[in-house]
Amino acid sequence: MSLASAKFGQDEDVVLSGKAMRVAGFVQYEDANTTVLTRYLLSESAGAPAVLEEYDGQFFVLRPFLPTAQPAPSGRNLLVMGKKYTLSGVRKLKLLGTSGQPPGGTPKAELLLSGLFEGEMGTLVRDMTPGSQAQTFYSRKPLPANDALNKSEHAALREMEHLAAEARAQAESEDDVSPAGTSILRIAVAIATIVAVAGLGYACSGGEDEGSAPGSARSGPR
Repeated sequence: MSLASAKFGQDEDVVLSGKAMRVAGFVQYEDANTTVLTRYLLSESAGAPAVLEEYDGQFFVLRPFLPTAQPAPSGRNLLVMGKKYTLSGVRKLKLLGTSGQPPGGTPKAELLLSGLFEGEMGTLVRDMTPGSQAQTFYSRKPLPANDALNKSEHAALREMEHLAAEARAQAESEDDVSPAGTSILRIAVAIATIVAVAGLGYACSGGEDEGSAPGSARSGPR
């Protein structure tokens, strides 16, 4: 089966929580409801790579546990640093394919069981393949909508913030403006914000089109 539509493409520049990174590779799965899950390996010139998960319209940062600090499951529960996590569900993920350097290396099986454990400190993920004793654990942190952007989306967002800052500064400097002048100024601020938001929306739609067709970067399941 071929790769599905994805937000980011192979080797695409990504801004993750303000940090410039690049897609080194990704792996795609499909759950029982045919919802696609994409995990990206993001690299940067200096520093550790990051694992970004795209699932059901949301983004999450996955932070792997060190091999020496793997949790010890007890039934449906996990205990991590004195905090209890309880299994809330298991996603049965069917491999669609990989590109570049997928996070965790090339998958060794066509099916992945991904369990979600919920606790007062957030969500943990446990990945394992049927018939194997090996388990991989991650902490899973949801990201705000504008924390995972391509370059054009990030540029549009910065322009929007710049226009908003200019409008605020102008408004603050007009303390003695007449009521009529104040109304005109508010209209100008609203127009500038609408234009900036429209620009960001256009950039976002363009980014999705670009990322939806990895093209020559894709490869089949291994």
